[in-house]
Amino acid sequence: MKRSLWSVVMCICLCLCVDAYGQNPPADKPPSEAPPSPMVMEEDLRRAIQSSGGSEPQLIANLEAYLKKYPYSERRNEIENEIFKMCVKLRDYDRAIRYGEKMLTDNDTNIEVLTSTVTVLRERHAEGDLNKALVYADKLVKSFETLLTESAKPRRISAAQWEDRKQQGLASVYLLRGRVHADLGNLDKAQADLQKSFKAARLAGAAVSLAEVAEKRKDNDLAIENYAQGFVISLVTDETIDKAAVRRKLGQLYAAKKGSETGLGDLLLKTYDNFVKERNEHLAKLEAPNINEGLADAMQFTLTKLDGSRLKMSEQKGKVVVLNFWATWCGPCLTEMPLFEKTMAKYKDDKDVVFLAVTTDEDRELVSPFLKQHKFNLPVAYAEHLDDLFAVASIPTTIILDRNGQIAFRQAGFNPREDFVESLSARIEEAKKK
Repeated sequence: MKRSLWSVVMCICLCLCVDAYGQNPPADKPPSEAPPSPMVMEEDLRRAIQSSGGSEPQLIANLEAYLKKYPYSERRNEIENEIFKMCVKLRDYDRAIRYGEKMLTDNDTNIEVLTSTVTVLRERHAEGDLNKALVYADKLVKSFETLLTESAKPRRISAAQWEDRKQQGLASVYLLRGRVHADLGNLDKAQADLQKSFKAARLAGAAVSLAEVAEKRKDNDLAIENYAQGFVISLVTDETIDKAAVRRKLGQLYAAKKGSETGLGDLLLKTYDNFVKERNEHLAKLEAPNINEGLADAMQFTLTKLDGSRLKMSEQKGKVVVLNFWATWCGPCLTEMPLFEKTMAKYKDDKDVVFLAVTTDEDRELVSPFLKQHKFNLPVAYAEHLDDLFAVASIPTTIILDRNGQIAFRQAGFNPREDFVESLSARIEEAKKK
């Protein structure tokens, strides 16, 4: 995702909240020179940013002048990283490669910098660039593979989703190295990497690159098959390729083989059907089907309880429903949930009020152990996209539905400055009167 100029500016400005040097100057600064005042450095950096007038090339020039004036700034690495990103975006190849190689001298396992540097070296394509790109591409693949072996699954996603993300990442780094090999004419190594990429994840770019390698090897049948796959994948997904160029190449190769493009449409339809079937099967493993697809009324939703049984919201009509959206990874939820329990206990004899703790966890296997660990005794159900219907953007969120199923109260986040039980009770009483 591209970062705007001012997101870069804010990133740098926020760093200024900390003194540039602290109590002592850096060890490599000549001791005879007193460090500049942090206030002076802050003002100079602000001036460098503001005087750019929104121009990224001017901002780069201003920041470089700032670093020249303050070569020992503790923010040097951060500023150089932002300059590097802007240079990549602006296709300022020479400057981008200079900054990229400098940063890789300090840390040659930085995956983001490795990826961008390889890409820019391929695009500049000056003498020696491709050999450099291959060295960095090798480091990129090795660094990414090491990262995967050392990284634990994030708590917010399921095991299947985590595996998918890893495979997508592997596909991307193998694709990049495969393209460098292809640029260098190492067709065997290129094909091996590109096949690994396409096996890990069905990327249109990998299919097109495989087609180009097949073309160079005069294997036009394989080239047609791979171009067709790349073209179809780009239509179904949001991956960007030069569709017009791929369509033109595919038509030329097919017509050369068959004498005309007759039958090409059937080939593309068959390729499309096969890919969509495979993709749907893959997506089904990542996320359970939406059992509430197309519903716009919360009281028509069906939720799933921890034991797998169904809970129909329609059965709660005529009652006040108190929903607390939470997740196992949410720190404030851990504070709020016992208070939600207390509120629920307060209304245990009130048949007109229903409480429900709705978990938004993607990895459902985490929920039961979490509840047992903290000894929570709550009526829990999985959200089944109810959080999407209510556009729940922060966790925890508490929503009270009145007897007609309309939102009577909504609070995003936990407020430690108020008595949760008393406040929620008051809101429930108001909803009961509606």
